[in-house]
Amino acid sequence: MLNGILRCSHVVALACSSCIAQSDLSPHFEVAAVKSAAEKRFGRFSGGPGSSDPERIAYESTTLEILIRNAYNLEPYPFQISGPPWLTTEWYTVTAKLPPGTTVEQYRQMMANLLAERFGLSCHRVTKDFAGYEITVAKGGPKLTPSVSSTDEFPEFRGSRDGNGTMRYKFTQTSMRVLTNRLSIMMRMTAPVVDRTGISGKFDFNLDVETPPRSSDFDDNSTNISDALQRQLGLKLNRVKVPLDVLAIDHAERVPTAN
Repeated sequence: MLNGILRCSHVVALACSSCIAQSDLSPHFEVAAVKSAAEKRFGRFSGGPGSSDPERIAYESTTLEILIRNAYNLEPYPFQISGPPWLTTEWYTVTAKLPPGTTVEQYRQMMANLLAERFGLSCHRVTKDFAGYEITVAKGGPKLTPSVSSTDEFPEFRGSRDGNGTMRYKFTQTSMRVLTNRLSIMMRMTAPVVDRTGISGKFDFNLDVETPPRSSDFDDNSTNISDALQRQLGLKLNRVKVPLDVLAIDHAERVPTAN
């Protein structure tokens, strides 16, 4: 389960209220191909701005939900997209050529345009309050070590279980905003987490979390994570209502139009 969520954790909406592609003047892929995928499981993603192949993207096998999350910069909360169930069960391959110098924001708009043109996607945003958590500084102050890694390195996040049932998580190049995403993953993406520590910078640290035996109960898991944060990092996890954008799908076609 954790590994499956980790694959999607890089998916992090544009600050617009409408989710219909803008116009013929907005950025488009130079060439794009969308087809139904033979394999019904997540395949490799490669290319795009910031990668070693910035003028090409390729999804070997993905869902429309993941493509929407990439286009509209959504966190991977399961409740953040409201649409038909097939968004997560139909699988596609996508390849596209990007103009030289394409930025991440331009890439997202290109993907939004592609989804509007090939899937007839239209949607709108609504803001809802969800039961979630905030991170604050605990009494006594934070216990964080500034990162010694290069500032442009990708944040590392790994978890492994020892023989006593303790999950040992390793974090590098981790800001408080990135930590909120990681904590949501550790709590099975069942609730949003927001940063209210006021702490800037990036940090390297480990976090050992005891896991309840034979239990998948969310409250047990969050309580153990909260205890570990306070004892080991000097941070608190408090229950709060968190306002969150929800993407409501107005229309989408299951079968994409011809390339």
